[in-house]
Amino acid sequence: MKKLTTIFAMLVLVLTACTGQESKQRNGTSPMTTEEKEVYSAYEAINKAMIEKDQTALELYFDEKLTFTHMSGKKQTREEFIGEIMDGTLNYFKVDTKDYSISVNGDTARMKVTHTLTAKVYGISGSWTMGGENTYKKRDGIWIRVE
Repeated sequence: MKKLTTIFAMLVLVLTACTGQESKQRNGTSPMTTEEKEVYSAYEAINKAMIEKDQTALELYFDEKLTFTHMSGKKQTREEFIGEIMDGTLNYFKVDTKDYSISVNGDTARMKVTHTLTAKVYGISGSWTMGGENTYKKRDGIWIRVE
């Protein structure tokens, strides 16, 4: 089932086109563009993959050179981050997106997001509300998180 979900997410992203530049709030009055929907779908696929410990999807959506910085300041490579998800050091249970905006310019997108993350990380359970900004690049029809 995980493979079918991943394949479906990839097909949705591949079947849509990428043009224009615009920024929307989730609660905005204007409908999202196709490109914004694609980026948001990639964001959702990443969250789902973290919760389900889907290594294939995480490797698909995270650029090989991507690094992660935790709230504590700890930095990790993509391989270290995915490894800790897979071995249970990082356990993500729920991502509740509060607000976001996406701006797309060609094959590059920036997403600002505020979400509440429910997790057990390094032995500590809790829910944390945090904001961030990430960059995505469209490669072979798929939006990949690069920063």
